[in-house]
Amino acid sequence: MKKYFIFVAALLSGVHLLALQEEPVPSPDSNLLWHSITVIDYKPGTVETAKEIIQKFESASEAAGTPIPETYWLKSGKYDLVVTLELKNGPDDTEGQWSPESVKWWNALVAQEGSEEGARKLQEDYNALVESSVSSVSCKAK
Repeated sequence: MKKYFIFVAALLSGVHLLALQEEPVPSPDSNLLWHSITVIDYKPGTVETAKEIIQKFESASEAAGTPIPETYWLKSGKYDLVVTLELKNGPDDTEGQWSPESVKWWNALVAQEGSEEGARKLQEDYNALVESSVSSVSCKAK
């Protein structure tokens, strides 16, 4: 009976491991700096409008006291912009939940634009300028 119980326990733990996400999730490591990196291709003729909206997003970050992503405007290649943001909690920051910093930023954007509707409209206007984008998570040693 004992052997049967050990076999079942091992089998169940193996099934649990198989039920985990298909993609490996990186383990947190205090010796690594994690970043979200997004490259953006804007629709032709919309870069200046995108820059104006990004300034509004950055103003909301300043008002909220949240980090402003680093931006790099590209002068060659397919993409127009690279945006990087440090992920203080590592890859966990990409799990789709709003962090406390994101909530602060959103509230500042709402205040800046005068309403939730105004903030949503600004985001929709920005999204309408994007032809395509690709996001990745990266890390480097401290």
